[in-house]
Amino acid sequence: MAYDSIKDNEVADEDMGMLPIYIGVDGEEDQGLCTGSENYWCVNKKADEKDIQATLDFLSWVITSDEGRESISQEMGFTTPFKTFDENYESTNPLVKAANEYVKAGKTPVSWNFTTMPSEEWKNQVGSAMLEYAQGTGEWDAVKTAFVDGWAKEYKAANEG
Repeated sequence: MAYDSIKDNEVADEDMGMLPIYIGVDGEEDQGLCTGSENYWCVNKKADEKDIQATLDFLSWVITSDEGRESISQEMGFTTPFKTFDENYESTNPLVKAANEYVKAGKTPVSWNFTTMPSEEWKNQVGSAMLEYAQGTGEWDAVKTAFVDGWAKEYKAANEG
């Protein structure tokens, strides 16, 4: 999480914020931030029944108990999209607060689609090509190739191979 990487580096919370990414398309002035997670809470259905129940009990505790809600929202600074979190358990993370301000202002959050990407390797290759382009050491065609050809390679491996 970005906040955890920044907060202990002598940067005051009030000096942190987030900006939307604008790329020059119609309607983007009403767009908010792209935030989210690639992770889910899951329970292994093949686990022992005792372990499954213990996991379900823990997850319930995390989002319903005072201690669990305080831990997630204030100690960890996570977004808390659960009905059990009221104004007493809002995140203290200034980046989460910034994202929430965009929503309150009526901006539409950008869809978080990382779960539809083919693989971590594909993301790494596209990210590397984008970094090189941004640094001036790579060409835009390399970004397009990493994206398009990389996606095609991953699709083929998953569906034809």
